[in-house]
Amino acid sequence: MHSGFLLIVVATGWLFTRKAKITENTNQASPLRHTNIRMVIVSAISFFLGLQFSHLTALFQTDFSEGGLIDSHATEYMTWAPDEIEQAERRNRGTRRRRKPNQSNAHRKKKKKNKLLPRYHDSNYTKESFEPLPWSLPKPSSVRYQSSEEFMADYIALKRKHNIPLPWEQDIYKGDKVTLPRPIIGLNFPKSATLTMSEYFACGGITSTHTTTQDGRIGICMMENHLKDKPPMEGCNTHRNRKKEETKPIEVIFDIGLQGPPCYYASLHDGGLENIAKHYPEGTIMLVTRNATKWFNSFEGWGGILKAWGQRSCGFDGSLEGEGMEYWYDLYMSNRSKRQYWLDFYEAHTQKIREFALKHLSLTYVEVELENDKMAEQLELYTGVKQSCVQVCHPGPHWIRKHDTSSKCHPKGEEPPSIDTEEANDYSDDEDYTFDEFNRLR
Repeated sequence: MHSGFLLIVVATGWLFTRKAKITENTNQASPLRHTNIRMVIVSAISFFLGLQFSHLTALFQTDFSEGGLIDSHATEYMTWAPDEIEQAERRNRGTRRRRKPNQSNAHRKKKKKNKLLPRYHDSNYTKESFEPLPWSLPKPSSVRYQSSEEFMADYIALKRKHNIPLPWEQDIYKGDKVTLPRPIIGLNFPKSATLTMSEYFACGGITSTHTTTQDGRIGICMMENHLKDKPPMEGCNTHRNRKKEETKPIEVIFDIGLQGPPCYYASLHDGGLENIAKHYPEGTIMLVTRNATKWFNSFEGWGGILKAWGQRSCGFDGSLEGEGMEYWYDLYMSNRSKRQYWLDFYEAHTQKIREFALKHLSLTYVEVELENDKMAEQLELYTGVKQSCVQVCHPGPHWIRKHDTSSKCHPKGEEPPSIDTEEANDYSDDEDYTFDEFNRLR
């Protein structure tokens, strides 16, 4: 059709040109010849106008309302329209075609939102509604610089001095799966073998959980109970086995803090340790320490937690008001890279827990050092769980996908080979588990 229009235009132009030449030339041309030329010109113009009139009539009969113009009509009838109109209409049609998947996604999101969230969920808190809680850490003392092995030797000697029995030496625990009083509450910072220890006790045959329970986030549960002067694990201390249709008490918890909002760590925030001792006076608190530099190197890139620990949700930069905050604020501001500040922060945390354990001897305290070659041996002595249950564990789904395995833990020195696929590299260990993923992986 386009070529037909082009021929008509060319022919019309040629006829007009010939007419001009004929007029300028000789008067030899007959009147009949001039008449024939005029007839050809008039016929061509009439044909062209008639064709356009046919197009216009069809356009007026076409439904241009939303959804009324199908693609074949659009392609045909938009040939007459200015480019910007054609492009706009085709963009609109493209938007209409894409609307269905968007509506489907919205429907899926709506369905997901309608799913009941666990009781202790961070969606109940916002940065605007949550005020950072007061916290404290001690200034350096000699206890800070002891190794875990040295401190445990002093701690055990102090218990013996006060004639307080050590659980792992008592007959009452000899036939038990674990030779420690329950609950066992791990106070390790993130990236300090929290998952390794949770899996260690699960391997020993008791109910152990990491980060969350089926009722929600452990840290939120402990925080709300602390603020209401209730036992730390009230309302989040059971695990339901749906297959066996039985409910068991949770005996071990690790990774019990969160950076928020809300931000809460029982071992950092004022009154958190005291609430544990008050409600579980014969329970166990446990700590796995790391070399502070190695901890920082591992922790620094872990999901931006340091930003939240600083000024955002926790105020661990010393910017809060309260006793001892000036010391930590000055230390934070004097460290340009902040690296040394967080090393001091980590070691002060260990010191605070040690000093608390020395003052609350009714509690059982166990501390081991991750880099110590005898860690597994020491754990077996204190807990009664065999050394082979100490494995290397990797939090987050990325490692599982990268190594194409169903387990996030493996024996030391037996890491499965990496498959290094694009799919595996699309994920990061910084991702948090959803509650579905958490229960599935357990």
